[in-house]
Amino acid sequence: MGLHFKGEKTKKKSKSSKSRSHGGGGDSSTTRNDPDAHLEGWIPAPSAALLLGPSYLTLPATEVTPPVCVAINPTTGKVYPFALPSAASSSAAPLAASTSKQLAHLDAEELEALVDASDPAVAASLLQDENNPEPSDVHHVWVCARIPDTNDKVTFRSGSGKFLASDELGRVSAEREARGMQEEWTLEPVAGVDPASGRMVIKNAYGKYLSVDVVAGGKVELRADETKEGATERWKIMMQGEFVVKAKKQYNERNGIKTKPAAGYTIVTDLAGAEVDAISKYHHHAAGADAVGTAEDVRALKKARKEGKLAEAMLDRRMKLKSDRYC
Repeated sequence: MGLHFKGEKTKKKSKSSKSRSHGGGGDSSTTRNDPDAHLEGWIPAPSAALLLGPSYLTLPATEVTPPVCVAINPTTGKVYPFALPSAASSSAAPLAASTSKQLAHLDAEELEALVDASDPAVAASLLQDENNPEPSDVHHVWVCARIPDTNDKVTFRSGSGKFLASDELGRVSAEREARGMQEEWTLEPVAGVDPASGRMVIKNAYGKYLSVDVVAGGKVELRADETKEGATERWKIMMQGEFVVKAKKQYNERNGIKTKPAAGYTIVTDLAGAEVDAISKYHHHAAGADAVGTAEDVRALKKARKEGKLAEAMLDRRMKLKSDRYC
């Protein structure tokens, strides 16, 4: 499993490497039988709940902004919107000119680590497919990790190990190597759009949208202080196809869904079922499982999951059941 960039040749896997990759681990048969096991390369994120691993945060062109992606300058650590070449150009020469114009708003230090877009050959290689954009630079890729016991909260870490963050005023940065509240982001689907298209909005810890804005002088800036959703807040996020199966497995574990290789997915009465499974696993002879699962229990567990304390709540409830009657 490797990170792929636009323009790289796809390496064919030998039979021996395939057998080694599927030979170990108890979930190999489940992985092979998964309908998404064949996915590879950059694909649109299937949903906000399944985004995981290397991610490419892009914003398609709008009436006021060019297509951009979230990038970080490796020298200064500054986060900025990198203007992507538009696929509307039919030849390399006009493409190079338009690309240079789009990059004119960048500071000298931001251009330091970028390729020369005035070269027609380079500009042509950067040409983006609007439906399936691919990164051309490792500094345009962010590694997505899930916040435990949540389906919509994530963190984004750069290749240099710094987390994407936003303060209360909406300033976007990547300065810390540790995760805190300001490094957490909430993903939400765009209403009326196919969730499998990768389109979603990104909110910071203060409930403000991550967006791109044009300021004085035509400079494009990345901000996280927008309160209303619009075209400049609707991102298209790409991820590596190899991580879809892993993301689905984590989603099932978070939501109490059992996976059976021969029968697909079976929902175990949602959170109540997950708690019954935990009791069956940790209690002697699974005694006490019939004492949970009421509507009140489910409400309490849903509240704990929303607060990010599901595992802690289930542990506390198991401790209360460990009496002479059940153990």
